[in-house]
Amino acid sequence: MALYGLRLRPATPASHQVLQAPIQKLLPEEMMLTILGKLPAAHLAMAQCVCLQWRTLADSPDLWRAACSEAFRGNSDPQTDARLVRTQHRGSWKAMFLDRPHLRFDGLYVSRNTYLRTGIVEWRVKNPVHMVCYFRYYRFYPDGHLLYRTSPEVVSKVARTMTDAPRKLKHDDALTWGRYRLEGLKLSTAMIYPNSASTEIRSRLKLRSTVRGANNRLDVDSIVSYDRCDGSSVPVDAHGDDDDVEDTSRLRSHSRGKSPFVFIPWEHVADSPLNHPVSKMDFYVPG
Repeated sequence: MALYGLRLRPATPASHQVLQAPIQKLLPEEMMLTILGKLPAAHLAMAQCVCLQWRTLADSPDLWRAACSEAFRGNSDPQTDARLVRTQHRGSWKAMFLDRPHLRFDGLYVSRNTYLRTGIVEWRVKNPVHMVCYFRYYRFYPDGHLLYRTSPEVVSKVARTMTDAPRKLKHDDALTWGRYRLEGLKLSTAMIYPNSASTEIRSRLKLRSTVRGANNRLDVDSIVSYDRCDGSSVPVDAHGDDDDVEDTSRLRSHSRGKSPFVFIPWEHVADSPLNHPVSKMDFYVPG
């Protein structure tokens, strides 16, 4: 009768007890959050797959607020982000990061293009045909600038020339600086053609994701070049068209090089399937 009226908690079965890793026993939660805060958003999501405790820690709103601040730094301000997370994403910074379109800055967007070219007629072969393969590379920066390159070299060889910070990049005539503007899913880019002071290349692209939050594809809608005698440029406008060009006779539309861009993170540059030569992969389906 001494235990009558007392509420006793049932003992937790040994199988339900959560085992902590050695690092969790040595470091407090605040230190773990500081370490996770140094990770890029993609690696932060990977850390959530390690164990239940890491999943809970990596789901901290402060971590995903910082990820949103980095991802949307060029398109909005902190006040706008705070308003959007309340009105459109139910107060979840992680949901806003996954659902709001944004370009990725931790790798390259690569477009693999191929076409057939007739070779020189020889006495042994009547109609020789060669498959030509070349790549188009975009690297975007949060401040609205981009780095572009066209090259026959595969991504593992080109990436090393585009990985450094803007101030540390070596002078290379193959690299072209440009600017971009993203509004929703619509992306516009503009750059001066290499070795030219007046020819401007403008592209209209559309951002999409193969899985939620990936933002890993860029579909090319149009590529237009315009020869400006005075060397001026037209402001980048994601929703505009080419009607603002005064002399349409100098406007030229291009049909080549319109294969979709695929995003490749820096850590997957070496093992990307885009490193395969034409002899092993004659056509690539980006998905």
